[in-house]
Amino acid sequence: MVSASGIRVPCAGFTVVEMMVAAAILMVVLVIVLGITEQTQIGLKFSTDKIEAFQNARAAFEAITRAVSSATLNTYYDYYNASRERRTPANATAFVPAAYGRYSELEFVSGKTLVSAPRSQITHSIFFQSPLSYTQDTKYANLVESLNVTGFFLDFHHDGSERPGFYRAKPRYRYRLMQLLEPTESFSVYSPNASNHSWLTGPISRTNPPVRLLAENIVALVIWPKLPEETPGGSQLLARDFEYDSRIANASPPTAWTADQPQPAKMNQLPPVVRVLMIAVDERSMARLQGDSTSQPDLGFDYASVFQSANKLDEDIETVSDALTAKNINFRIFQTDIVIRGAKWSS
Repeated sequence: MVSASGIRVPCAGFTVVEMMVAAAILMVVLVIVLGITEQTQIGLKFSTDKIEAFQNARAAFEAITRAVSSATLNTYYDYYNASRERRTPANATAFVPAAYGRYSELEFVSGKTLVSAPRSQITHSIFFQSPLSYTQDTKYANLVESLNVTGFFLDFHHDGSERPGFYRAKPRYRYRLMQLLEPTESFSVYSPNASNHSWLTGPISRTNPPVRLLAENIVALVIWPKLPEETPGGSQLLARDFEYDSRIANASPPTAWTADQPQPAKMNQLPPVVRVLMIAVDERSMARLQGDSTSQPDLGFDYASVFQSANKLDEDIETVSDALTAKNINFRIFQTDIVIRGAKWSS
């Protein structure tokens, strides 16, 4: 460049070295920005996948809590004779009232062995009646608050029976949370010809009971009927082994209520509180563990040694959590105490 006086003045600019340094700095900045962007995308995708993975589990847990809170027995008081039997057509002539106690045609049962082959109950299950007004017959559609037999259990099974016939892919085995939901028109207590209104006389073993899938990849379902925490004597007095059966002593002749004893506390009574605990894992973890196998995957713990006693509940939760963490399994624990509105507990 030449100035007005004719003197050549050097042009201001960047040297090659400066340009190279600037380019290098720019590349470093771009790499850092791209790395941050990628990590943000990965974190966002992981969070989204994690939320979606447990959406069905959360919905299933809410369905359980709603149904259990509405459980009913419609308990009333009736006379019993000295043998602690109620009046029936067979003994009506000689019946002499000797005691006054609770009775109900309905039932509330939970425990560890209520579902049998061809299904395979995992951990616990619960069955009861609730006014869900579910019917498959349109003529009963207006029966608001009609009773249904319902319940929840955890199974390990495949999804082949729920696929359309044209879908030929290999069945996929998973832990599956199932709901039994019997329509009102099938409920035996409404049948005037039913000789035995007891709907659950033993383990559920029908090949195709009225069940539906609530959620997959639920690896534990714990049902603990209990007393309120503030109850004197502790909350574990009601079901230390997680077993509860309102049908106790309803058999004829009764086996758990004798003339020199008070009426058993569980007999024809709802538990005032039920703790429900559910452990769910994500599909990615389960797919990695299960593969194409038809057997239960190794989750790192033994089902026979956990969730057997309420005294060890916290310890068992820790055992299962540590095992799943060691297997690099993404999981979530859902837990709550459900107050049953229809319970009028009396000891």
